[in-house]
Amino acid sequence: MRGKRISILLVCCVFITCLSFVCSQAAPAPDFSQIQTVFDKHCTECHDAQDPEAMLVLESFEGLLKGGESGPAIVPGKSAESLLLKMIEGKIEKDGKKKIMPPGKREKLSAEEIASIKSWIDSGAAAPMVVNARELVLPKIAPKVPPRNSIFALAYAPGPKLVGYARSGEVEIRSAEDRRLVRTLKGHQGAVNALVFSVDGKQLFAAGGEAGLVGEVRQWEVGTGKLLHVFEGHRDALYAVALSPDGKTLATGGYDQKIKLWNVKSGEQIRMLSGHNGAVFGLSFRADGKILASASADRTVKLWEVATGERRDTLSQSLKELYSVAFSPDGKRLAAAGVDNRIRVWEISEKAEETTNPLLHARFAHEGAILRIAYSSDGKLLLSSAADRTVKIWETTEMKERLVLPVQPDWPPALSFAGDSRVVVGCLDGTSDFYDTMTGKVVPPPKPELTHSEPRGVQRGMPTTLKLFGSNLVNLTELKFNNAKLAGKLLLTTNDTAKVIWASITPGPDLPRGAYEISVNGAGGESGKIKIYVDDIPQITEIETNSAPAHIPSLPASCWGVINPMGDVDDYEFSAKAGETLVFDVNAKILGSKANAVLTLFDASGKVLASNNDFDGNDPFIAYKFTEAGTFKVRVSDLQIGASPDNFYRLSIGSFPYVVGSYPISVGTNKESEVELLGYNLPPDHKIKVKPGKAGEIDLPVDPE
Repeated sequence: MRGKRISILLVCCVFITCLSFVCSQAAPAPDFSQIQTVFDKHCTECHDAQDPEAMLVLESFEGLLKGGESGPAIVPGKSAESLLLKMIEGKIEKDGKKKIMPPGKREKLSAEEIASIKSWIDSGAAAPMVVNARELVLPKIAPKVPPRNSIFALAYAPGPKLVGYARSGEVEIRSAEDRRLVRTLKGHQGAVNALVFSVDGKQLFAAGGEAGLVGEVRQWEVGTGKLLHVFEGHRDALYAVALSPDGKTLATGGYDQKIKLWNVKSGEQIRMLSGHNGAVFGLSFRADGKILASASADRTVKLWEVATGERRDTLSQSLKELYSVAFSPDGKRLAAAGVDNRIRVWEISEKAEETTNPLLHARFAHEGAILRIAYSSDGKLLLSSAADRTVKIWETTEMKERLVLPVQPDWPPALSFAGDSRVVVGCLDGTSDFYDTMTGKVVPPPKPELTHSEPRGVQRGMPTTLKLFGSNLVNLTELKFNNAKLAGKLLLTTNDTAKVIWASITPGPDLPRGAYEISVNGAGGESGKIKIYVDDIPQITEIETNSAPAHIPSLPASCWGVINPMGDVDDYEFSAKAGETLVFDVNAKILGSKANAVLTLFDASGKVLASNNDFDGNDPFIAYKFTEAGTFKVRVSDLQIGASPDNFYRLSIGSFPYVVGSYPISVGTNKESEVELLGYNLPPDHKIKVKPGKAGEIDLPVDPE
């Protein structure tokens, strides 16, 4: 008996111990974030910060503690004495009737929701936990490949012809014509998920935020990149933004299930629209600005009267979450699409009231969830993209499929019409392309073009930085040469006008003197070729100041300049020795220049020593023997006072050999003859032997190269 009794006692002890353990592990009191979710669902529609019923704000912990016009809303630790709980449970009577919140036919709180509020109050009504993300320490792991710079949204401004690209933490503004990067708008929190330009294209509104923390819209001045205002008030990331046609009202929607209307001029919140039970992913104003449409993860499209905030209709035909909504430009039709792969189109009445907005089309459009839709400016076409990586163009009259664009490399959540005949699509892998709306083919960037370089001449064996001028000089991939002894590469552009790009070039030390062709390659193809002149003496580029002569530190040298603007003259200062014969040789016409050059030589006092404007029917030339050492000046001007960027020249100065003729002027064929070279600074033995094989003109080998 003793053994049996002991066993029973042991079992009882174990049971009591287990019971104590279970009691000690009771569920903790809910955090305020859970309570706020309940308030957002049932209460904040009436108790928001803008126009709170009974002066009680339930959008924040601080507002709840402050209470309303009837006094404190809660008594921490005492839920039974808290006015808020009494109102929720219907324990307050007024005029012989029980008052219960939310009032009227609105959905009341469930028993579980009431229990969570009661538990939170009884546990002391603790403030929400604050997580400071900046204190989070994570290991630094370098990526093995460049990280993707996803495109989440696109917007087009017809006036300035600009496209906005929404990425993580920033927005790129690019030219729709040549694809150049105009500027980058940085400083956004989290990913930028939605964009909208003002009607005139002068302002851009970019919506995004940090999931679970904050939603924001940044208002930018496009022309300067200046941040004008930050709209804050959402407690979760934003996924939708819309601007009224008059530019006065901004609508925002996000994961917190709220839609807020803002006064653009003052930055103040006008009102909050509550009614969706899921994230708001799409917003669109009607053309008259009176009706706002919203698309939500709760599978509904809602129509709102902007002036009052009244919900006019709920379109609930969709079977799954909705990601995008768009009014046609005339405001008569509304399209929406999402996870059930269908595009639905409704005809919207003037007042958008219930039962007056019939469904016109429910077209099965893609094999994957539809991510975005957009109307063309004339309303004749509708663009759609989906998670199956397809993009389609539809004719809106009968919602007939017109084109299927090439399969995208990743999900294409970003798309927009970009003019009358093009669309632009952006993907999560960071790539984007323009497509023709008639053919569906990719529209490449315009072909790059080169006009000239600065300097136009380089010294062989010397690395030189070239400034290349032209048009469409963006997204270039290669600098090309027609000679293997020329090497170089493209450098970063100095500005974003697409008219200038920098390159480095190094002619081989044994590259013969002469003209060589270079070109550039880009997404739009290969440019035409321009000539670079390679010489064996230093190359100097004239600086357009005309305040003082350009100083040539040593001779020989070649000076490159341009006669521009009208009346321009270029002076060069140099030193010469007594008894030295210097050659001054201008190349202009021979290089394809429009300049009709004049060459004038001066002494230190300004006296003209020599002048020439035409040597043997070509460009000017002077050979002058200096009787005294000193500093002298040579001037290049235009005989006809012409001026333009095409009036360029090369002036070579030095005591180098220069051939101007030969004697005799003719020799016999099929026999060797001796010809004497005539000119300046020639070596003692300046005779050469030639043996022409047939009658006619021949070139004399005056240069060993």
